[in-house]
Amino acid sequence: MAILLTGGKGKTSMRVAGILKSAKIPFIMTSRKGDSGSSDTMPVAKFDWTDKSTYENPFQHSSLNGESISAIYIVMPEAEDPVTPSNAFIDYAVQKHGVKRFVLLSGTTAKKGGPVVGKIWEHLDQIGIEYCVLRATWIMENFAEWQYPTTIKDEGKIYTGCGDGKIPFVSAEDIAAVAVHALTSAKLPGEAFRVLGPELLTYDEAAAKFSKALGREIVHVRLNQEQTAQQYVKIGLPQAAAGFMAWLESNTASGQEATTNDDVERLTGRPPKNLDTYIQENKNAWL
Repeated sequence: MAILLTGGKGKTSMRVAGILKSAKIPFIMTSRKGDSGSSDTMPVAKFDWTDKSTYENPFQHSSLNGESISAIYIVMPEAEDPVTPSNAFIDYAVQKHGVKRFVLLSGTTAKKGGPVVGKIWEHLDQIGIEYCVLRATWIMENFAEWQYPTTIKDEGKIYTGCGDGKIPFVSAEDIAAVAVHALTSAKLPGEAFRVLGPELLTYDEAAAKFSKALGREIVHVRLNQEQTAQQYVKIGLPQAAAGFMAWLESNTASGQEATTNDDVERLTGRPPKNLDTYIQENKNAWL
């Protein structure tokens, strides 16, 4: 048994790889650069969602030592149309290599048959394969690894369109732990899970936690939906993706993320990380 991880060196894929490595479970990561972006301990195959000639590469990679790939972690590509290549690769993996299980990363707003990732979810359901959808809320690592490290460090500000919406911020480590469980357990744990952190917080409350931990004032700056989209464009997202992210933040402002559950602890055997712990572990990112 071996596991194929899409998503390159993304926040969750790298952490899934780390867990698999520690458990001595064979795996292969993917990247458009291939082995040039890998190390001896994190094998990487050259793979491009938009180039079907690369689809075979992960299945033939020498690091697998003849192990067949039994499950695939799907992090859909950042593209104007992520659905078509995702479904094409899923079909290829099933038909050409007999892959039996897929774990699909999505956000909490995803619905089977809905837009974007919902269409991939629907396709998995229609082809009758084992699958699990991880509907993850806002990830703590965004504070240090994506939108906010510079604005927190240099400006003392967190810009969002989330208003007073409460969020169960979750660590990528906890998403990865749930993903590994879904990828490797003898029996699939279920069709879909909302992967959530342990406490509901507004961004104002999150900013207060940063202020206390860093010993200086960090404030939450509230944006409208158009301003939020422009913030995402500034950090490199295409206009369509930026608009979608701005919609997600507006959706959060309306209270759509304000829920908790015990799925992380139930599936992994340990409680999810809270934001205070995450901030203490990553303080150097904002000093």
